[in-house]
Amino acid sequence: MIRIRRVVPQEVSDLHRRMEQVMDSLLHGLGPAFGPKGFVPRADIHENPEGLLVTVDLPGVSREAIDIVVEGQALRISGVRSEPAGTVCLRWHQLEIAYGPFERFIHLPASADLEKVQANYKDGFLQVVIPFKPGQDGSRQVPVDAP
Repeated sequence: MIRIRRVVPQEVSDLHRRMEQVMDSLLHGLGPAFGPKGFVPRADIHENPEGLLVTVDLPGVSREAIDIVVEGQALRISGVRSEPAGTVCLRWHQLEIAYGPFERFIHLPASADLEKVQANYKDGFLQVVIPFKPGQDGSRQVPVDAP
């Protein structure tokens, strides 16, 4: 079972996270020696009338290594992809698969029902379903008062 935690954000942690994101974006162009370790997994996000579906590409990551946290109006998906054990290497010929820690932040709309977020992990794809609150599609029923 995938664990989803809800955390009430604090101003200091929000500021710290924003500073990390700015530094990561500044260091991104300096190459791997100066940039953040790990990788950023690819994600697809689409909306339907019921809510949002977030699909994250995480091949080689164990279910236990995935952490999903709802922080305010953001979804944080993080974890670690470990290198395969027992690999003896004399010389690398090609190195394309990234290992190490990963993290993705996804901003959620105000209409998201954060108490009903669900996740499923199968065949290397993490799917997170974020339903909308009832009646949050921009319309509402207006009662008519009797005279």
